[in-house]
Amino acid sequence: MTTQAAVLIAEYATNSGERIIELTLNSPTSLNALSAGMIDILMTNLPVWDKDDQVVAIIIRGAGERAFCAGGDIRDLYHAMVANDTHLGQQFFNFEYSLDLLLHNLHTPLLVWGNGYVMGGGMGIYQAADIRIVTPSSRLAMPEVSIGLYPDVGATLFLQQVPDQLGLFMGLTAAMVNGTDACHLKLADYLLAETDYRQLIAALQDWDGSQDDNCLAYMQQLVAGLRAANTDIPASDLAALWSDLSAAMQAPDLSSVVANIAAMAGRSAWLDKAIKTMQKASPTSLHLTYRQQQQTLSQWYEAFIQEYYIAVNATRYGEFQEGIRALLIDKDASPDWRYKTLAEVPAKWLDSFYQQQGIDAPDYA
Repeated sequence: MTTQAAVLIAEYATNSGERIIELTLNSPTSLNALSAGMIDILMTNLPVWDKDDQVVAIIIRGAGERAFCAGGDIRDLYHAMVANDTHLGQQFFNFEYSLDLLLHNLHTPLLVWGNGYVMGGGMGIYQAADIRIVTPSSRLAMPEVSIGLYPDVGATLFLQQVPDQLGLFMGLTAAMVNGTDACHLKLADYLLAETDYRQLIAALQDWDGSQDDNCLAYMQQLVAGLRAANTDIPASDLAALWSDLSAAMQAPDLSSVVANIAAMAGRSAWLDKAIKTMQKASPTSLHLTYRQQQQTLSQWYEAFIQEYYIAVNATRYGEFQEGIRALLIDKDASPDWRYKTLAEVPAKWLDSFYQQQGIDAPDYA
């Protein structure tokens, strides 16, 4: 029996002799859930390629047709929490966020092919790309409120960059958006056909170095041409709701925002699903999501520092453990949240998620 590599690595030569690196997250049965093995391969190799002048572009995609990456592989983390192992939580988030920050800081142009599910930890990788591709199968979401966590992996910044505060809506409801809406929300750059990938790879190899001092402008030109030819455009779930949802987000506090969203029930099946998810979510997670979306951070580094301490504390306080149990382990969909309503959640409890005492600083601090 042979063990498949967690990340498949392929290289393509351009007409002028440079190299394009293709990385495939290789666990299709788990929807390419981001594992320690995947992160280790990426962390080891990406800095080497980034310093190599012969590497002109890096592409990351997922194996299979169902997902780019549906999130982090958190089952081992759950078992560590059950065993009161506080070290693994630090290691897990230090490792994951170190990768995300590395990707944001790459000098080599990065394209991510986000077909199928792009969620949680997958969004952390995806949002670091210079060119973010969606397809008709794409479904983007930050579903952390359902498992007692909060939108992390840089979502403190990238959800704030969504127009009209609809990033807050996505964080509170775990709403899953298609490729059309992902582009409207500025969470993706280009909607291409599923079959365009091989054509893109072939065209990238035609680069001869004359168009620009790096390959990014050429890549953007290629994908823009493919987008113009694509006729498979999913219908928007958001268009008819956009202005009213944006207005709902303008309320002065979390309870009012949640009430405004809930009052829109019955407008569409898509929205009703989002509302139901919000109403079953951890009240602690909803508060943390709201707090993070009010932050005034401007640098990815700052976001990942703050997110690290919140996430590590989440591994110690029970809410995250209970959320994983209910959704992924026992699958009873009946989490017993510590606080049952938004009004019950004490400010002191929320403040404790930000404390740093007793937690090792992340490697990137």
